Amino acid sequence: MNAEILKELLISSKWQEIQELIDKIIGAKILWAVTGSGASILKSDENHHELCQLIRNSDEGLRRCQNSQQTRFKDVKRTKQPILSPCYCGLMNFAIPIVIDKNLIGIIGGRFSQSEFPITVEKCAQIATNCGLDVKDVIALAKVIKYLSKSDQRNIFSQLSLFSGMLSFLIKWSTE
Repeated sequence: MNAEILKELLISSKWQEIQELIDKIIGAKILWAVTGSGASILKSDENHHELCQLIRNSDEGLRRCQNSQQTRFKDVKRTKQPILSPCYCGLMNFAIPIVIDKNLIGIIGGRFSQSEFPITVEKCAQIATNCGLDVKDVIALAKVIKYLSKSDQRNIFSQLSLFSGMLSFLIKWSTE
C-alpha cells in the first residue's frame, strides 16, 4: 500500500517542486527511486552529470555506474539510513530510505556535482582507459567538478537525513 503512495507522489507535480527544492538547497539531483524490494519506479537519466553521461555511454562505464548505485541501494536497505558516497568516477552520490512504521517502502538516490576528492589527470586517464573514452573529453568534463569538503559532506548528510524523515512523514501522513 505505502509503495503505491510513494509511486503516486513520484509522478505528481509536487514531486517536481520537491526535486527543485532539493537541487536549490543542497545542489542534489534525483536520479532514481525504487521500492523496498528494488523495483524501479523512477529513473531520471537526464539528471546525470555530463561526465557521468559520457561514462555511461560505454558498456563498462554503465556497468560500473550501476554497480555503484546497487551498492548504495544494498547499504540503505540493510541499515535503513541515508548513504553519501562517491561513485566510480568520484562524484558524490546518495541514497535515502523511505521508512514507514519501521518498514522500508522505498529508496531514492541521486548525485551532487561535486567529488569526494579532486579528480586528477591520473584518475581521468584511468576512467578513459577502462571505459574506452578519449582522455581529453574526460579531463574537460572533470576539470569543472569542485571538491566537496568533509565538513560539507557532514552537513549534506544531515540534510539528507532530515529530507528522508520528512518524506517518510509526508507519505505516512497522506495514507492516514
